[in-house]
Amino acid sequence: MIRIIGVALLSALLGGCTVPRLPAPRSIYGTAIPAGFPPSIRQLSRDLRAVDAQMPTLLDNLRHAAPDGVLQVLAISGGGAAGAFGAGALVGLTERGERPRFQLVTGVSTGALLAPFAFLGPAWDRQLTAAFSGESTIGLLQSRGLAALFRPGLYQSAPLVAVVDRFVTPELVNAVAKEARGGRMLLIATTDLDKQEAVIWDLGLVAEQGGERARRLFRDLLVASATIPGVFPPVLIHVQDRAGHRYDEMHVDGGTSTPFFIAPEAVFAARVDPRLLTGSKVYVLINGQLVGPPSTTPDRTLPILGRSLSAVSRYSSRSALEAVDEFAQRTGMSLHFTSIPGSYPEVGVLDFRRDSMRSLYRLGERCAARGQLWTTLEQAAAQGERDAAEAADPVKSGADPHGECPVEDSALLTSGPG
Repeated sequence: MIRIIGVALLSALLGGCTVPRLPAPRSIYGTAIPAGFPPSIRQLSRDLRAVDAQMPTLLDNLRHAAPDGVLQVLAISGGGAAGAFGAGALVGLTERGERPRFQLVTGVSTGALLAPFAFLGPAWDRQLTAAFSGESTIGLLQSRGLAALFRPGLYQSAPLVAVVDRFVTPELVNAVAKEARGGRMLLIATTDLDKQEAVIWDLGLVAEQGGERARRLFRDLLVASATIPGVFPPVLIHVQDRAGHRYDEMHVDGGTSTPFFIAPEAVFAARVDPRLLTGSKVYVLINGQLVGPPSTTPDRTLPILGRSLSAVSRYSSRSALEAVDEFAQRTGMSLHFTSIPGSYPEVGVLDFRRDSMRSLYRLGERCAARGQLWTTLEQAAAQGERDAAEAADPVKSGADPHGECPVEDSALLTSGPG
């Protein structure tokens, strides 16, 4: 009897060992898109031809959406549970009265989940707080048990879908569509595993299509962007080409291909007239730590997975910041960014405990409300040297890290946005 039960269980698990799907499109630069949506809702991040053709018009539209003609961009990174820091930071900026009305908002992974609220502004702070202060993520990580041996993802996708579905209401989608019609843009990134490329999605244009179909695609794209590969099952996006042939694309965390973005990757190689960008202000909100003290990694699967993800995130975020800074200097833009201080206790990507997320939320809110949020690469480097010196000092290294912010009081006069 035990053998029969075991065989039956194994057969059930093996019967669901693969995600039912159609083949992926064969062409990298193909015409297959979700049925009923215009081709312009997305593009490959490295599609230079599309960027060269679209950039002048897009920048012109964005500038016209700015009351003073100064383009303001917000890029929000991934970081899993550390997205609570970014949520608190946005609310803190509202409290201080210094939250810009960004013409372009981009998001990756947990940053994609933050992006619609950042795009819609202070009127949606209550929903933003509810989504990221720790209550909504209780029970998010539900193990798949033995099924994880035969199906993709250690955890079930249903809780993540339910959390996103709760906040992607028709009211939110309609509000995004209204702002998009005024020229503003909301972009997020997913990673197409079949192409192994970053895909940029125009959520404003998705929202403009209206109805439940648009709401579902809006939700599914957010889920896909936040789906950490190996942790949650990938998301299948159903597409079809002009001839009516149907395909399935497998999408996962946008952070797999880019930690954050201010524009498609191809922009850095495109023929962009610097005059179109001069004077623009770029803000990068990093939901994670760029540096941090070493600590002993427990010899267990989840700690190893979590620290590995954190290491990849730190390295790629530093590299991306340097690339954006070089581009900003070349085109006359100003760059300010923020991240969780390295002196803060190590932040776990998968640490969705309520107390941990509330602590990060309060940190972001407090620092933003005090005007100690935004910094520059030069200021961050100087702060890093001071932190390293204090870490080596047995007296100073015992200070409470929970009271520190990305910018110290002494730097306030020069740390604000330009």
